[in-house]
Amino acid sequence: MRAIISILVVALLPLFSVRGATSIIQKPLDEFLVYEIPTAWKAGTTTLLFPSEISALYGKSIATQEQTNANFLISFVPGNYYVTLRALEKEAEDYLTVIYNRKAYIFHLVASDHPFRTLTLFNPDKNWTGRAAISPSQLLSILDKAKAYSLFKTQHPDALEGVLHVASNIENPYQDFTVRIKNIWRFEAQDTLVFGIEFINHSSATIGYKPQDLAVRLGERIYTQSIVDASGSMPPHSTTPAYIAITGDGSGGRNNLAPDNNWSVLVVKEKDARLASTP
Repeated sequence: MRAIISILVVALLPLFSVRGATSIIQKPLDEFLVYEIPTAWKAGTTTLLFPSEISALYGKSIATQEQTNANFLISFVPGNYYVTLRALEKEAEDYLTVIYNRKAYIFHLVASDHPFRTLTLFNPDKNWTGRAAISPSQLLSILDKAKAYSLFKTQHPDALEGVLHVASNIENPYQDFTVRIKNIWRFEAQDTLVFGIEFINHSSATIGYKPQDLAVRLGERIYTQSIVDASGSMPPHSTTPAYIAITGDGSGGRNNLAPDNNWSVLVVKEKDARLASTP
């Protein structure tokens, strides 16, 4: 049994830049910003999603079907809130102007081997000014829902509205053990990500760690936990499960982070005053 369940206040964190790449992006609407959009060209598409109906689109070398003077293919139906794009050649580049809610938004499209798959744009007045405080009971409910995700998905799918799931299987190797991130869930309304992880002890000795000090890293940014369920012990040659969640950006605002990212879990050994060798 994982006996230790700790609920902590999310600490104020320094605002480092995030270098972890992801294909599922969220950004606030800003008509004074040129959005850089790495666009699919080898396989798949890149989709831009707005909060509601798009009024009009403009682009110099963007067409609805392949032609000699087109660098990008576009799929759009008048009245829709989204537009789908694909580059036609490796070095394709253009600007797309989208008229939305009587404002013009500019997107710099560049063909990429690592494209955005979706970019969701949201109204900053609704989402960007901050987030409501989340109670310990809400965090426990989120954690329980993540643990029972498969059951909810088959029997009560309506209960998973606003929940994104990624089966990641990211491995973070340490000296005597490995942390495997098996599953990541994002609960949009609570701006919370839950990580279902496994501690794999490769040694013949028990390894103790501090559940209350588990944290998550993305790029150069470290996110402290909002709730954790972990035993604090890795028996010899064993695999033990644990759960850790992060909420918000550490300063009272939203993180708007997608689960599909290159995450690392940071571990403090029980007899260590420092982080175990960072993966």
